[in-house]
Amino acid sequence: MYGLVAVAGLVTGLWLGMAAVVFPAAPGESPAAGHMILIPAGEFNMGDPYKEGDLDELPVHKVFVSSFYLEKYPVTGKQWKDVYDWAKDHEYGFGHPGSAKADDHPVYAVSWCDVLKWLNARSEKEGRTPAYYTDTAQTVVYRTGQKDVTKAMVKWTSNGYRLPTEAEWEKAARGGLDGHHYPWSSIGGRYSDHIDCNRANYYGCNGGTSPIGHYSANGYGLYDMAGNVWEWVWDWFDSGWYGKPGATGGDTRGPDSGSNRVVRGGGWSNDAPNLRSAERLDRYPTVTGLNLGFRVASGQP
Repeated sequence: MYGLVAVAGLVTGLWLGMAAVVFPAAPGESPAAGHMILIPAGEFNMGDPYKEGDLDELPVHKVFVSSFYLEKYPVTGKQWKDVYDWAKDHEYGFGHPGSAKADDHPVYAVSWCDVLKWLNARSEKEGRTPAYYTDTAQTVVYRTGQKDVTKAMVKWTSNGYRLPTEAEWEKAARGGLDGHHYPWSSIGGRYSDHIDCNRANYYGCNGGTSPIGHYSANGYGLYDMAGNVWEWVWDWFDSGWYGKPGATGGDTRGPDSGSNRVVRGGGWSNDAPNLRSAERLDRYPTVTGLNLGFRVASGQP
């Protein structure tokens, strides 16, 4: 464990003592953290085609997303700790140390602000140009404090690591499928007809995180795009955003301001509807939680 941090209020539907269910690793899968997958450019239908969720998932709207890279797995405990330790020796400061059940499980208990700093540290550690800055001139790398980074403070064209935008995340999660409930074949009927503990890690399946590569990948080769841990994305949250003109813009990066950031994908302690590809929740950028992690994106491999 890497310094357990638990903040009340983030985790909904916590596991209440059900027997754990254990499944074998995906056939032929040998997990290796840090592998980037190319998500092809294209238009997709963003939102809830079945009107099963909240109004913030409507209306369904077409969004064009340019090609980008997304890591095959959520960031693991080992990945986090390796970069975190390096960063602490290179003028970085974090509010939380993060935690993980094991090296090959997703890291959790990490805030949005700390994630941005970690991504910058990983970029610098690997000789890449950081994506996040504390000024609009993009001269001061974001390394310390709790900064509400704006779009103008992001070097979007750098080869550094960053969070995916909400549109990028949903396009990637759907894996090339249109009109499905989940990241796997799940069209028609109700969401509950298409999910069980062989598909994803959610409430009642494992009682905690599962190792990366434990469940099958989606159509793009991405793992855990539903369940295991929620994932921070870039965007500010706006419950009416999908009905605004900016939501349909090419490579939309969400609202210009807000108080909370979006989280996606559902976690091990959540019920099945929270794992739908269209599901959106939001959290204050400095909070952490027992089922909240992230995944790495980049404009370059």
